[in-house]
Amino acid sequence: MNATADTATPVQAPRRPTLPAPLALPLRLIPGPVHSTLLTTALNVLFAAGIREGEFDFLRDRLLLIRLRDAGVEYRLRFAGPAGFVPGAQAAPADLSISGTLYDFLVLATRREDSDTLFFSRRVLMEGDTALGLELKNWLDSQDLDATGGPLPPLLRATSALLRVHERFSGRTA
Repeated sequence: MNATADTATPVQAPRRPTLPAPLALPLRLIPGPVHSTLLTTALNVLFAAGIREGEFDFLRDRLLLIRLRDAGVEYRLRFAGPAGFVPGAQAAPADLSISGTLYDFLVLATRREDSDTLFFSRRVLMEGDTALGLELKNWLDSQDLDATGGPLPPLLRATSALLRVHERFSGRTA
C-alpha cells in the first residue's frame, strides 16, 4: 500500500493508503469469475461452521457485489444455502454492492476501525438493498471472529500486525 501523507485540513479527511498501481495491474488482468471463485472458496472454508448452522440464510439467493476500488477488482457472489457461497452471475444486477479500498476492508475485517465509522464516513459504501446491507453490517458487528476457529483468527491477527507495522512507519493510526 502506498503510504500517503496525511494532509488534513479542517474540511478534508486524512488520505488513506491505496494499493499501488503496479500491484493492482496483475489483479485486473485476472477475469472477474476467477476472483469470485477464489473468494467464495475462501469464505466456504473460513465460515464452514456458520454455513452449516444457517447463519447466512439472510443472504440466500441474494447477489452481492464487492468492489475493491483501488485494485479495480469486483467479486460477485451469492449464498446458496448448504452449498455455501457460490460465484454470482456476471450480468445480473447486484442486490447489494459494497465498495471500498483494500485498506478500508482490512481495517474493517480486523476491527481496527469501527464499521459505523467506515460506513458513515463513506469510506466503505453500500448501495442497493439497504435493509440487506444493514443486516449484513449487523451480522459482521455481532461476530466474535476469534471464536470461529480454523484459519480465520490467525489470519486476522497476522493482518492486524501488518497494519500496525504499516501505520507505525507511515505515522498513521487506524
